[in-house]
Amino acid sequence: FLIIVGLAVGGFFVWRQYFSPQAKLNRQNAENLQKYLDFEANYEKALTEDTFGGKTPEETLNMFIEAFQAGDVELASKYFALDTNERSEYYLTRKEWKNGLIKAKEEGKLGEIINIISNSVLDNKSSSDNTMWFVLKNKEGMVEYSTILKFNQYSGVWKIESM
Repeated sequence: FLIIVGLAVGGFFVWRQYFSPQAKLNRQNAENLQKYLDFEANYEKALTEDTFGGKTPEETLNMFIEAFQAGDVELASKYFALDTNERSEYYLTRKEWKNGLIKAKEEGKLGEIINIISNSVLDNKSSSDNTMWFVLKNKEGMVEYSTILKFNQYSGVWKIESM
């Protein structure tokens, strides 16, 4: 009788801990939580290690211009923010920016890009504490080009978000 009761209690315990719908849901939730924690740790690590940039937006733009003028596309691309769209093939890289800079250099647009950035001015109306807009307006006062920089709070530097 004790063996039968022991097997019944043990079987119930095993079923409840390993085979019940709730046990399966608990395991799935634990796996999902671990995936999220790994994802978050990888994201924070990448942004923390992303230290190319200046302590001010202007410094970052000047560093970018210097690198681009020297023809160092690799260094110039490091002043851009990492792609944080997890669905993108370029997630946590700057490959899209680097490819764009290479193409611009090959097309002879290096001087044009440098001229645009050099003549852009800070737009205080659009800017905030962590985002700075630099714009180049035409003769009519309309914005022709804009460059947006964002502060990387993980590494403490300003990064070019878009151009």
